[in-house]
Amino acid sequence: MDWREDDTLSAQIRGMSRRQRHQAAYLALRRLQAPLVSIEMPADWGIDPAAVTTLLRKGAARLDGEADEGLAEAIVDISSAPLFESEVEPELTELFQLEAINGWLLLGNALGEMSEEQTHEVVGLAREMATYLDSCMDDSLTVVDGEECRERYLAGADERLRAYGLGYFGTRNLEIERACHEAILAAPGDSHLLESPAGSRLEAACDEYSSQLLPALRAYAAE
Repeated sequence: MDWREDDTLSAQIRGMSRRQRHQAAYLALRRLQAPLVSIEMPADWGIDPAAVTTLLRKGAARLDGEADEGLAEAIVDISSAPLFESEVEPELTELFQLEAINGWLLLGNALGEMSEEQTHEVVGLAREMATYLDSCMDDSLTVVDGEECRERYLAGADERLRAYGLGYFGTRNLEIERACHEAILAAPGDSHLLESPAGSRLEAACDEYSSQLLPALRAYAAE
């Protein structure tokens, strides 16, 4: 089964309000966050780590999908970096950083609207990067610590998730995405899910997944 053509994944986003879609997009970007904050970016990109910290902080502070001046300013600061005036041929680790930044730019531009299509674009970014990393690992002889743990996870994963035939990161990302979307849809319409204990658990799951990207990306960066 091709996850890109599975309408059940799209149906959850279709059923969300704008606030809920924003929360789903935010959590997707949270799953890509660790490479931005834990791996140094190339100096010639000209991106100030403090500007990234501000972007992430402002993004986490406004989760209702409405326009936000502080987040808009943070995006302008990032967008003015020399990176955006040059052509870049990124290595794998740098690609993750670039796509994570691009995801935040997409989210920032969607504030005040946060359409179904815009949400799909951000959520799809986390899916694509997960499956791309799996494909790189499958095609490489590079050893990434934790292989046995990843294999055990796949062997015990939900049957529907295993039906997609994805590797560890693709499967685990979809599992967390599903948990996030189900919780978002189940929460009362005006509630602040991510300020609740359930929301904290979702953020923790996204952070744990994101941190698991680091050993793989660092292994390729060391080659």
